Amino acid sequence: MKKILHMDLDAFFASVEQLDHPELRGKPVIVGGRENRGVVSTCSYEARAYGVRSAMPVAIARKKCPHGIFLPVRYERYVEKSAEVRHIFAAYSDRFESVGLDEAYLDVSHYENAVPVAREIKRRIRAETGLTCSVGLSYNKSMAKIASDLKKPDAFVIIRPEQALDILRGLPISTLHGIGKKSQERLAKKNIFTIKDFWRLTLDEVVQMFGKFGYALYHRARGQDDREIVTDRAPKSISRETTLPDDLFDKEAVAQIARELLAEIQKDLADEGITPQTLTLKIKYADFTLRSKQRTTNPDTNWSKLIEELLDAFDYTAGVRLVGVCFSNFLNSATEEYEQLTISWEDE
Repeated sequence: MKKILHMDLDAFFASVEQLDHPELRGKPVIVGGRENRGVVSTCSYEARAYGVRSAMPVAIARKKCPHGIFLPVRYERYVEKSAEVRHIFAAYSDRFESVGLDEAYLDVSHYENAVPVAREIKRRIRAETGLTCSVGLSYNKSMAKIASDLKKPDAFVIIRPEQALDILRGLPISTLHGIGKKSQERLAKKNIFTIKDFWRLTLDEVVQMFGKFGYALYHRARGQDDREIVTDRAPKSISRETTLPDDLFDKEAVAQIARELLAEIQKDLADEGITPQTLTLKIKYADFTLRSKQRTTNPDTNWSKLIEELLDAFDYTAGVRLVGVCFSNFLNSATEEYEQLTISWEDE
């Protein structure tokens, strides 16, 4: 039987800020955005008590938690701390899969007893990095992730095969990865609010609602998941975006920001040694309308020239509040196995 750990660093960005600035411990720290623009990247559990959540517009977060401490994103610092944690993982298993900066799956099947191993990893993360994590131990990836989510923060939960259905039946349907707000609304119309309710649907009905992904949902709702640990995960796309402090109506002002974002991503690509074939420029207007233009071309093209061509395709009279640049369609990519990496530079 497999033994899979899911390690989830608690409120990662906010926790790093509280680690670097001890005076912020115990206070509602909200990372991301600037003034009343942008979105929340992460917030501390103290801020969550006021209803603040990741991806929430900063303007709403300020209303919910007016005394919150709003901080800019320090991505390089978070990368450093994430690397420290991954170094610890590598000491226990050569089969671990990073999911962003703050999550990872570890295959610890080679240990006769994985419980003390999980506790040791958790202890070392706290002792050596100053961070806490929630840990789930189970027999597959889906159940390990559900376990780590059950008693956050700083928790350790084990779900054994014989316990799975009893635990799953009472959980909200949103527990299943891939069930977002829109899916919850669709399911609510069928009086489906818990995983037990979801069991009423046949496989054909689930596939009809969710397409090919329905097969995975149907089985994961029953504690079944045969996915393997992916140890070498290349990005499906690499992008950077920034929310502007004031709306811009001048093309050249927007172009300057797009050029800077392009230069930053090109440096990332050089560091990773990967070659893209598609460039996308994304613009969000003052009324929150989102538009994007992309071009797929020869991988040795002049990207600086291409970004200028994409810039020419937009209208700027409505005012621009966000600019994003993305590279994708990498050479030799098995895209179905790859993840998307988006870096939001709300603080710059």
